[in-house]
Amino acid sequence: MPETLAPDAAAIRRQVLLALAANRTPGFHFPGHLLGCAWPRIGEDELEQTMLDGPVSRNVDGSTSLAAFCVLLDTTLATASRLRIERGARQATVHLHAQFTGAPLRGELTARARMGGYTIGAAARESLTSGTVYAGGVAACHASGTFVVLPPPPGVNLAPLPWQRDDRGAPIAPLQSRDLEPDEKPVMAACNSALRRADHQRAFIEHFWRILPVAADAGARCTVRLGPQHANRVRHVQGGLLLGLAAITALAAAPRHARLSAIAAWYISPGEGRALKIRSKRFHEGRSFAAVRTEIRNADGSRVLEVVSHHAA
Repeated sequence: MPETLAPDAAAIRRQVLLALAANRTPGFHFPGHLLGCAWPRIGEDELEQTMLDGPVSRNVDGSTSLAAFCVLLDTTLATASRLRIERGARQATVHLHAQFTGAPLRGELTARARMGGYTIGAAARESLTSGTVYAGGVAACHASGTFVVLPPPPGVNLAPLPWQRDDRGAPIAPLQSRDLEPDEKPVMAACNSALRRADHQRAFIEHFWRILPVAADAGARCTVRLGPQHANRVRHVQGGLLLGLAAITALAAAPRHARLSAIAAWYISPGEGRALKIRSKRFHEGRSFAAVRTEIRNADGSRVLEVVSHHAA
């Protein structure tokens, strides 16, 4: 591990062990615990959610990873929908759209979202939410999403979320490495491997979540070997993280247009199994803008996510 990363290594390991400790209480997902998501304000139809600004979630240039940003975005919009459903109920993301303002993703991130109502006349009722994410107090992204309530998988305990629990203010101590359960040890192994591989080109979080796209014909591709560090409450890949994987691969597909302007995603089936296969392809490239289509599939070929993104030079 390069010496320049040593000062952050202890803080990163501590945050991973703290997230594993928090994850032992059912109700939320490991990615959200890792990023230190919190809800300082919950109203009747609107809320505020924050995310820690720390070395776990940063790119090598000090900005926030798009993958971490997308976890915050998805979780905030989904929480607005949860304000009107049963405590602890399972939700699935149907569609997300994000329009970026161009403000850099630096400093503390705060997201504000509100519940806007429901669709009518369809077989499945979708909730409609919208929100804004602020970086360092400046609006960085305006977004909307739709969600549906689904039954939980057999044997999965869908307890109330942290902000719904009576003990949500109780302090949690990081686990000790010697006390890790068998299903927690792979997460710590992934953490240590990511710390060894991190350098001045790719940060810890890229290696930890294995977001390492490579150039391909007119685009980019990325294979993400899945582990517990990617999972939501029902052991599928967390929905915001899916969007982040697609966004980062799409950026690699349009290297001449380095700023993500907008992204829209349609969720088709859960991300699960051994790995995800991500392919991004440019279908427009002009002087000022590029457009990219991204597809995520499971290792068995089943389609998970369809994404279209717009990129600015």
